[in-house]
Amino acid sequence: MHDPSEASTRDPEDALDRVLRQELRWEAPAEVTACLLGLISSSAVWAETARRPRPQPWYSTLVLILTAVAVGLSLAVAWQVLGTLGAELGIVAILEQLRAAPAIGLQRLYEALPASRQVVAVLVIVREQLHWLLLAIMLWLALDGWQPRRLSTRQTP
Repeated sequence: MHDPSEASTRDPEDALDRVLRQELRWEAPAEVTACLLGLISSSAVWAETARRPRPQPWYSTLVLILTAVAVGLSLAVAWQVLGTLGAELGIVAILEQLRAAPAIGLQRLYEALPASRQVVAVLVIVREQLHWLLLAIMLWLALDGWQPRRLSTRQTP
């Protein structure tokens, strides 16, 4: 049942375990503890901060509300500044051009290569099918691990 060769290979590990357990149980000498406590300039300051009362709930709520208002105002000001800066630099016009660029590109492609209309139509059909396939996979993954809760009819005595 117990292999003697396993006991001989396990003995050094057991000895190491015993030594480590013995060394990990270390207590600081009293003089070291006294020396460290002497390094603290005033123990009363530490005791005073430990006894300091927590602020009232209404005060914490007020500070939270004021902070939220300050953050909201900062975001509103930043939005206005960025909106004005964007209007001055013409960022809205650039975004409109970028939005219209794919349609212009497709129109030029159709003019240059009339057969590309069929390729683009096939790609659109494939894309739509892939969207449906993705939806089916997501539903399958969501419902695959779903198990209805079973009410236990057993009562504990």
